[in-house]
Amino acid sequence: MTDVLGILVPFSTAVLIILIVFVAKVIRDKSRNQVVMKALENGKELPAEFFQPTEKKREKERDPLRDSLVTLGLGIGITAALYFLLGIKYAAFGFIPLFIGVGQLTAYVINRNRKE
Repeated sequence: MTDVLGILVPFSTAVLIILIVFVAKVIRDKSRNQVVMKALENGKELPAEFFQPTEKKREKERDPLRDSLVTLGLGIGITAALYFLLGIKYAAFGFIPLFIGVGQLTAYVINRNRKE
């Protein structure tokens, strides 16, 4: 029974998260449409800011150095936590984000020299 739950719970959690995000978006869009309908019924004009997208895009580019250092820190933290909690056997899973961070940092150093 625990084997089946061990397989089903992560996948059902992922599906549930996607479903919640989708339902929240539908509800938000429905409420925006109701506001527009009420404004049209009452002859009111909505400001231009109302029709701007709600998600603001990043105005500046992502910093690859910051991203690589965050991934490195995450990998070190996961490795240390798993080592102290579960032992060396499970600490190896922390090496995945650690080496991804090392790769990002290497790419940053290589690309920084090319831009200059």
